[in-house]
Amino acid sequence: MMKNNKRPIIVALISASVSLGACDRLPTSNITAVDDTDEFAKQSIVIDTKLPAATTIIDCAQLTPKQTVHVKDHSALNQSCDLTEKSVRFVLSQSDSSLDCQGAALSTMADDQSTASAITIKPKTDNAIEDIAVANCHVDGYGHALHIRQYSQPNQRYVRGFIDPAANRRLAPRNIRVINVTSRNSINSGMFVGDHVHDVTFNKVHIQNAGTVGLYLEFGSRDNVIKNSVFIGNGFRTFKPNREAIAVDSSSNNRIENNRFIHNGAGSILLYRNCFEHADDPTRGNHFKRTESSRDNIIRGNVFQDEPVGIWVASRQSRNLKGFACGAYLIKETPFASYHLDSAKNNQIINNRFEQVEKGVVVEDDGTLISSNQFAADVTLPINIGSKVREDSAAGPTKNTLIKNNTFTDKTIEQAVDIRAASKTATQIE
Repeated sequence: MMKNNKRPIIVALISASVSLGACDRLPTSNITAVDDTDEFAKQSIVIDTKLPAATTIIDCAQLTPKQTVHVKDHSALNQSCDLTEKSVRFVLSQSDSSLDCQGAALSTMADDQSTASAITIKPKTDNAIEDIAVANCHVDGYGHALHIRQYSQPNQRYVRGFIDPAANRRLAPRNIRVINVTSRNSINSGMFVGDHVHDVTFNKVHIQNAGTVGLYLEFGSRDNVIKNSVFIGNGFRTFKPNREAIAVDSSSNNRIENNRFIHNGAGSILLYRNCFEHADDPTRGNHFKRTESSRDNIIRGNVFQDEPVGIWVASRQSRNLKGFACGAYLIKETPFASYHLDSAKNNQIINNRFEQVEKGVVVEDDGTLISSNQFAADVTLPINIGSKVREDSAAGPTKNTLIKNNTFTDKTIEQAVDIRAASKTATQIE
């Protein structure tokens, strides 16, 4: 049964200065910067996990600026290590290996314009590597704090006939743990999970002020877990709110649990299928048609604060993608607009809390469960179902949405749940 609870939810507000306009289709956010005095914006440089006993101790005093260190077996930095403004990079390329930074801070030199990653997990050949861990590293700057990827780019595998997702997953890194790792001020995504990578667990990570997406799950990736983590102020390149905290791009069977999201540019968690962007440009590294849906993901027990959108299922369904030069799933085109069928099916949104959010949950594909969530009084529109663009296509209205046992403060069900007329008969409310 749906609830209309009058008890207010107490929200810890973050200070603000100037209002920002929204980018394409995104509600505006009233806050432009995260106040570092907020308890969630501060994270001490701590050691917070145990890894296998180190077989190698890396003496940071022996490392030179911009050096790339190839990690072997189970390695740890010495406890007095300080790699601030050194642009040192670490690469893990073999199975059964780990890097424990032991609380060390890594940052880039002032004159370093490189977009290289601080830590890269990548095999030496087109063969999978597994059972790898990275812990207790606190990164400021770099292109990515952490990048997990295959040896070859997707476009190279594509021309060699590696199109089947299962075949690509057999080449990808797997069984990886990332614990107590911080990313601040990355040029691109804070942490990037490459195509078809699977079984990665992020536990107690802190991603703040990434230039684009905070944490990106690339196409074909699956079975990953993101838990007990904080995402703050990501996706504001040149102060424009253009990207989200977590991008789920044609990625499935992931669990996103017990995290906190605060003031991210385009929202917190966006699920979508890339439309085969720039299909006529095979030089692009991610040149690969996405055939899989962002499906069967579980988003549970999270807190969303000061966001334009909390969770957006099929976030590109109603977006004009004309400038993306898409190569797949066209449903409508005009001289000035291009719309493509998005896919994010059978996802579960359970037991989350939304505070000071403009749109809590937006659903534009089928089979979504929205259950036992709490929406504070300051959530402008808790739940929004349906897509006119899709209704005008062969796919028809959004179907099989189940909304049950949610709590809305100071709103009736009619005020809290907005369903397009065409989707009403295929939406169940309990």
